[in-house]
Amino acid sequence: MSEQTTTNQSLNAQLRERMVAWRGAFVSKDVDAIMSFYAPEGFTAFDLMPPFEFSGGEMWRQNWVTFYDSFDGPIGLEIADLIIHAQAELAIARCAVRMSGIMYGNPIDAWTRTTNCFQLIDGQWLMIHDHVSWPVDFTTGMALMNLTPVGARS
Repeated sequence: MSEQTTTNQSLNAQLRERMVAWRGAFVSKDVDAIMSFYAPEGFTAFDLMPPFEFSGGEMWRQNWVTFYDSFDGPIGLEIADLIIHAQAELAIARCAVRMSGIMYGNPIDAWTRTTNCFQLIDGQWLMIHDHVSWPVDFTTGMALMNLTPVGARS
């Protein structure tokens, strides 16, 4: 096995561990814990909720506060089809994420498409961009929240 292959496998393992830890922070509904995964400067996000783009930590923090407040009880989160591309100080993780729980008094159980861009900052992999989306039916303009990715459990 080449040194490059070993390095890439190590980086991929680090990012997989990071995604598992992010999942733990997500379901904890702890804003400080989830914010620890994002770069303190230069962070951007395209999320399911408005606005079109989140820029900066305080704006993103407030989004998490609002998001967690919208749930009654626990949030379920499953990650499937995780693919990681990592080199030296930059990595991309792409996956399907299933979120479930009671949101605004209504049950939700939907898969999203997620892409996270990480940068190695002071020895820690931090997200510099987070993109979450649903496919859209262009004939109705509605998000297709009932689709299931190929590699996911039903």
